[in-house]
Amino acid sequence: MKLPIIFAASSASGAAIEIIVMLLVAAIIGFLTAYFYYRSKWKNGAVDQADVDSLRSENSRLEKELVGVRELYKKAVAEIDDTMVELKNTKDELEEKDEVLVRIASRKHLLNYDSFGTASEEEKDDLKMIGGIGPFIETKLHALDIYTFRQISRFDEEDIKTVTEAIEFFPGRIERDHWVEQATELVHSHGKETDVLANIRKKKSLINFDRIGVSKKEDADDLTVISGIGGFIQKKLNALDIYTYQQIANFNKEDEEIVTKAIEFFPGRIERDEWVAQAKELSYSGGDRTELFERMKQRKHKINYSVIGVAHREDADDLTAISGIGDFIQEKLNAIDIYTFEQISRFTAVEEETVTEVIEFFPGRIKRDKWVAQSKKLAAKK
Repeated sequence: MKLPIIFAASSASGAAIEIIVMLLVAAIIGFLTAYFYYRSKWKNGAVDQADVDSLRSENSRLEKELVGVRELYKKAVAEIDDTMVELKNTKDELEEKDEVLVRIASRKHLLNYDSFGTASEEEKDDLKMIGGIGPFIETKLHALDIYTFRQISRFDEEDIKTVTEAIEFFPGRIERDHWVEQATELVHSHGKETDVLANIRKKKSLINFDRIGVSKKEDADDLTVISGIGGFIQKKLNALDIYTYQQIANFNKEDEEIVTKAIEFFPGRIERDEWVAQAKELSYSGGDRTELFERMKQRKHKINYSVIGVAHREDADDLTAISGIGDFIQEKLNAIDIYTFEQISRFTAVEEETVTEVIEFFPGRIKRDKWVAQSKKLAAKK
């Protein structure tokens, strides 16, 4: 939950204003004290040129201090405005999420629990260990009383279809991200994780550390920030002494193939999920994706939505169906309110260049990968 962070930010802003007000008051008191002191001396005829020079110097110093205090005050006001906007956005986001979870929970009766079993919250596994399941997807599954790897490992085709619709997920994503296979591995490795990781460690000699770089556990980044890496995959990578974004950013095709085999991953998944591109972005931004998305949102005004059309999250298509768009690029497009095939199908050459710039993509790739032509076909099918 973000609320504690927001309350802390509000408190910090309030404290900043109190400090600035006190500084302002102190500066005024100092000014008035000096003024009345020298005025009294002037009346008594006790003032000389040195006193006049001193008074002028003191006035100059206090005026500079007042200018500084005014600047601090302006910054504090701006900070409060930003915090209020963040408060409103977070409040709206939390309310929206609550509405979504209530809506999802109302669909429990559609699921066949006889097929994949029931579980209680006390039995819950960390479903984020499965690549493709993030915090919000996990919360959605909990709203359906799906808490364990064992339940997901037992999904059949009908269960996958029903759960996909119930959690308002992209059709085909559960299969594409191999939830069932990953959950099955996690069930089978329960109590055997040490042996699994020990076997992976034996394959470290296959990794070309001269190329990808060497790192230690104490330098570890949170690799699960990379879309497509779940908690268990992170443990496997760490078993190979792969700990950082920079190491993954240095992967070439050969490295991708060697690591895929070493961690017994699904062939082609590292490339498809764009680990390298994501790792480069994260390494550049110091591991803070928030900074990256904020940067894109600030440039969003450059896009001509009157040309491509407006869409909302609830209208979202699975843009990864377009060849050339992986999970990470989809996240970027969604961050600038591009959600549908229809919007991309309306891209002009100008919009291709603008979107490329805004999402910090490779120049010419949208045109080369024929996003517009693909989107037109997918929109027509839809």
